[in-house]
Amino acid sequence: MTDLIRIVYISRATFPSADPADGVEPTVSRILSTSRVNNRKNGLVGMLYYGDGCFFQCLEGETSKVQTLYKTLLKDPRHKDLKILASEPIKRLSFPDWSMKYAPVDQHMRNLLEEHGFDHFDPYRFDHHLVERVMQLLQGVPDPTVPPVEGRASAPARTVLAAEQAAEAERAPSAGGTARLSLVISVMALGVSIAAMALVLTQL
Repeated sequence: MTDLIRIVYISRATFPSADPADGVEPTVSRILSTSRVNNRKNGLVGMLYYGDGCFFQCLEGETSKVQTLYKTLLKDPRHKDLKILASEPIKRLSFPDWSMKYAPVDQHMRNLLEEHGFDHFDPYRFDHHLVERVMQLLQGVPDPTVPPVEGRASAPARTVLAAEQAAEAERAPSAGGTARLSLVISVMALGVSIAAMALVLTQL
């Protein structure tokens, strides 16, 4: 079984924000490009959100590769105050088709923050419940930075997902197999009943 893990971490940008180019802050755009190339090579997937000077990022893949990447991220001078909000083993990838999905600042996020009493994006104050809500929200929003196929994960990441699904299928009996087994048992039970009835009749 493939050993998969998900980490969700946050950090603060150390660079001054510039005017967005094509809707994305220029330094964030370069981070996205580099992440997509490197993640494709390593079979990793994930999602990145940037707002109010803070990063919110999810990384998924083989445990050793995710941990290696995080150690590299700790040394990146473009952000500081890295903090892991969640780290857990997973059975399947949440972003199987995305080497690094970018989730834009939009009204849905503003509404969610307002609902929880926030006037800006400050993930350092999020509790576990809000972290989960943010994850659910970001999984559903489209990525405006790439056409549908360009940001997709490479074959290694999809292979990890396929291997997990195959292993799960092997562990669980199929509906057809269960139905056939039930039929065989029913036929055997009927045969035993007929044999018992014949034995009774011969003794009369």
